[in-house]
Order: sequence, then structure tokens, then C-alpha cells
Amino acid sequence: MQIQSVVLYSLDGRINEISFDLGRVNILTGPSGRGKSAMLSVVDYCLGASRFEIPAGVISNAVSWFALKLDFGAERLFVARRSVPVGRTASNEFFVRPNPDHETPPMSDLKPNARRDDLVEKIGSLLGVGVTLLPRADGTADRQKLTFRSGLIYSFQKQNEIANPDLYFHRQSELAQTIRDTLPYYLGAISPAIIEKQAELRNKRKRLREVERALERGVSIAANRDTELVSIVAESTRLGLIATSDIPARRSTAQILERVSSALQTTLFAGSQLADGQDVDVLKQMNTELLNKTRERSDLKKEIDALERFENDQNVVDSALNEQRRRLTALNLLADDHDSKQCPVCESWLEGVTPAVADMKQSLETLAVELAMVNSDKIDVREQLSKHRAAVTNLTSEIASLRREVQRLKVEEDSIKSLLEQKHEVARLSGMIDMFRRLISVDDDETRVAMELERASLVTDIEELESETNLSDVRAKTATFLGGIGQQITRWAREQRLEYANGFLTFDLRGPRLVSETADETIPFSRFGSGRNWVWYHLLGHLALHEWFASNKRPVPNFLILDQPSQVYFPSANGETEDNDWMEVRKIYEWLFDVVEKLDGQMQIIVTDHAKFENDSRFTDHLKHDWWEGGSLVPQDWLKQNLQS
Repeated sequence: MQIQSVVLYSLDGRINEISFDLGRVNILTGPSGRGKSAMLSVVDYCLGASRFEIPAGVISNAVSWFALKLDFGAERLFVARRSVPVGRTASNEFFVRPNPDHETPPMSDLKPNARRDDLVEKIGSLLGVGVTLLPRADGTADRQKLTFRSGLIYSFQKQNEIANPDLYFHRQSELAQTIRDTLPYYLGAISPAIIEKQAELRNKRKRLREVERALERGVSIAANRDTELVSIVAESTRLGLIATSDIPARRSTAQILERVSSALQTTLFAGSQLADGQDVDVLKQMNTELLNKTRERSDLKKEIDALERFENDQNVVDSALNEQRRRLTALNLLADDHDSKQCPVCESWLEGVTPAVADMKQSLETLAVELAMVNSDKIDVREQLSKHRAAVTNLTSEIASLRREVQRLKVEEDSIKSLLEQKHEVARLSGMIDMFRRLISVDDDETRVAMELERASLVTDIEELESETNLSDVRAKTATFLGGIGQQITRWAREQRLEYANGFLTFDLRGPRLVSETADETIPFSRFGSGRNWVWYHLLGHLALHEWFASNKRPVPNFLILDQPSQVYFPSANGETEDNDWMEVRKIYEWLFDVVEKLDGQMQIIVTDHAKFENDSRFTDHLKHDWWEGGSLVPQDWLKQNLQS
């Protein structure tokens, strides 16, 4: 995987594309403040970095999407990732699509269609990164699925890393264990064949444990066969499935099991038929209906009591009205024109005036009407009482019938429960018999012999696989491969007449770090001393690793981004650049050109730096972008537009 170009989109959709040549050294030079160092963070962010480490302010405020055009040889991919809003760690919105024609899509096309995991999976599949074994210090290994980002560690050297005596690899302070675990895989010390054989070894070990447990169970069952069989017969007798007399003493184990199983099946079928014929909701419905009718009868009785009280009250009113009517009936003896001042009997004149006879007769007629109404009400009350009492009688009869039915259903329900309990007991016994049959099957002579032969074969296979997948061989291969890489580092260091090149330079994976092995001591990289050595050895080690990765077609991205490799040479103590400093920087670039040319397109290097050699034709041939003449990661007009908005 190499980088064809880095693409930035402004807030209003304008595009700034920074292209690079594949398989060559690409130099991007310019003054400070143009965004050179941010190039590495942009690439890392587009490739799925978990954090947004692009400098805050100018760049992050003016860019809406960051994108890469990636070249995988046979395939090309366009990857874009949305910029991060204020307060967010990183965006999980990606736009990913094949890009065979090197197209740069407009911002209107950048509709999120993938997430970080999708991108990592896609690039990993194109590189060929997959499941592998990761050896541990205790000599065991875990089968894990790697992502391509564990190999991306070797593709970046930031400004604060390339001349750092304490950190050799990108983000080593937080990823040291990842480097220790995965570098053997990226070197090729763990081959796919070993991975497959390890998987086969685990399967065979698992099968061996199963066979050995089965044989052990067979021995145990053989010793306890009679006891288990007696237990099954006793349980069958307790459940009433068979009688003791049904099991002759001379019957074989198979015959006894067949007899018990036959009785079991009959019982299970009968229980199923009876249980399935019952409606489990009938009793519940009957109880509900009984409760409703009981409440209805109670309400009717309350209404009857109220009607009876009303009838008694009407009787009292009727009696009083009749008494008054009888008293007024005598008025019929008087003439209608009788003088109210004269006594109707002796015809003497009265001192007081009595009511007129006509008025009293009117009262009598009113009483007659009221008595008629009372009599009518009494008739209606008696009719209602009669109906209510009849309804109570009917409800009482229905309630009695419902209670008898409920009682019957409860008895039937208890019977069903008892039957189901028996069915469960029978099913448990059936399970016991099935288990007993499976266990005694390994005690058959043919089965036991076959399993013993399988065990012997598995033991032989496991021994062979263990010898073929010995993880100590992986460690030995890792040491050998690192030794070969160390030879290249040592050869290059001696060609450049670097200090500490008199020893043997190699990687100590425990660090991980570069060391110089001398006859007297092992000198760690942190003690190499001088900025010149730190820069050179960072370059030598990373190029030696990438040469190995490329030559052995390992699944590592084939690019290396170097930020400010000339930083330790400028400025000098008096603020001016010495000639020997210029010469040293030119030596670095000459060496980079030579190494990449020998790799014949298999390696791409992108260098962002201040250095510029206008009179060096080889340098200018690799000078891809000169921002000393103008230009920057974020164009100036984007910034103006951002300020205006």
C-alpha cells in the first residue's frame, strides 16, 4: 500500500490535492507554519486513527473532509474521513470506494458509507492481514485477528520521534507490547502453515480428551453396571411400570432395558393422551362464572329487602288514608247546601264556623285518588318482589350446579396433576435409561478397541504437530530474521562511518530497541549519544525493516513518512548553517535515494522538511512540493473565507 495523494476539502467544497509519486522518495519542503508536519497526522487520521491529532485551529477549522488516494498495486482505493466538530475525539464517518481511475470525487459525493471498523477490515483484507498466533512469554500462544494498523507503526516517524534517543518506533511508549507481540508475524517468523497446524493441534488435543474421558467412563460403568441396572429396575417398580416378577433373573441387560423401555413408552403415550384432552381454562372460567352469579344473587337479595321495606311503608300509608276516608264518609248524610253555622243534628246555631261540606267532600275525593295510587304501587311492588324472588331461586339453583361442577373439575384437575407428576417421573427415568445406554456403549468390545486405537493415533499425531509448531522455533526464527536485518543496519552504519558501528547492530525485541553488541557489552540505543546518531539510526533501522518487509512480501504498508529529519542540524549555535551540516543533510537524502531505488518501486518515502538544495539535480528531481515558493496544506484563500464566515 502506497499513497498516491492527500486530499483536503474546504468547508464550501473546494479541493486541495497534494500528490506523490509511487515507489520513490517524495520531498515536501517549506518554511514553518505551512502544515508540513500535519501531513503525517492527516494520513494517520484517514487510515483509522482512534484520536484526532491534527493540529487545532487553522487546519481543523478550515477543512471539512480529509482524504487519501491509496494504491495497492492491483487495486486503488479512495478513503475520506469527516473532520471533527469541536469537543469530539474523532469522527466515525468514512467514505470509502474503489478508485481505479484515480478520480477525486467532489465533496457532494462524500456521503458516509462506512465506519472505522469497516475501513480497517477493508484495508486489512487488501494487505492480507488476518488471524495469526501471538506467542507469549510463557511459551503458549493466542490465536488473534490482527488489524493492519499494528503494521502501520513502522510507517511513521514524527518530528519528536525521529531524533528521540528513548523512543525508536512510532508511539512506542503506548504500543511497546503490541510491537513485541506482532513483529514476529510481520517478519514472517510465524507462517500460515504453523497457524493451520496449531489449529489442527488444538482440535486433536480436544478430541483426545473426549476419547480418554469416554474410556474412563466405560471402565467406571463396567464396574457399576449391575448397581445402575438394579437402580433402574427399582425405580420402574416404584412407578408401577413393571412388577418384579416381570424381570426374570436370567435376562440380559439389553432385554431388561427393552422391557422397561416398552412400559415407559406406553405410560408416556397414555399420559399424553389424558393430559392433552383437558382444557386448562375451563376451571378458571367456571370459577369466574360462579363468582359473578353469587354477586348477582347478593345484589337481588338487597333489592328484595329494599322492596319489602317499601311495601311495609306503603301499608302504613294505606292504613292511615283508609282511616281518614272512613271518618269523612259520614259527610254523605248532609245536604250540599247545609249552613256551616248550624249543627247538622240538633239544628242549633254554632258559635264557631265549621268547614263547608263541599270542601270536606273534596278532601274525601282526594283521599280516594291517593288510596288508588297507593294500591297501584303496592301491586307493582308485589310483582317486582315476585320476579326478584323467582330470580334468586333460579340463581341459587345455578350456583349449586356450578359448585358441583367446580368440585368435579377440581377433583379432575388433581388427577391430572398427579398424572403429570407421574409423567415427569417417567420421563426422568427414560433419561436415566438413555444415559445408561450411552455410557455402557463404550464398554462394548468393538467400541472400546476402536477408541483405544483412535487414542493411540491421536497421541502420535499430537506429538508430530507439537514438534512442527514448537513456539521456540518461532522465537529462533524471529532472532534469525532480526539478525539478518541487523547485518544490513551494521553494513549501512559502517558505510556512513557512524559511531557504535564497530559492534553488531540489531534489535532487542524486549525493549523494543536497537542495540550495539560489542565484545565487552551491549550498548542500548538510548546511550548512543548525539543527535546525528539518533537520526541516522532511526532511518537505518526503519529502512532495514521495510526492505525486509518488501523483499518477503509481508502485509505492511509500503510507505514511510519522515518528518523533519534535518532538524538536529539546524540552526547551528551562532544561528547560521555550517557547511558540514549541509553536507550531512545531503548525505541523508543521497542515502535515502539509493536505498529506495534499489527496492525498485517496492517502497515509497515521503519527507517533510525545511531543507532545500536548489543546485542538487538529484534532490530537485525528488522535490515534489516546494512550499518555499508558496503553497501550504490549507490554501490561504480558505483561511480568508473562514475568517469572513
